Amino acid sequence: MNNEQSIPFGPWHPRYLEARALALSVAAIRKAQGKRNPADYAVGSPNWEAGDEEFARDLLRALGGE
Repeated sequence: MNNEQSIPFGPWHPRYLEARALALSVAAIRKAQGKRNPADYAVGSPNWEAGDEEFARDLLRALGGE
């Protein structure tokens, strides 16, 4: 199936480096605040899931959301 409206996102995409910089900035800020990042937990563990959700909320805040 060829979907012409599909926009692949990866290192070749113009916004990739911006998204990566934002994620690294949020991770650094969380570390400075004494918070743990998802990478600090075993993938799939309950702590990882909770940390991943907290990280996503912080990303949304960095983008100007609630």
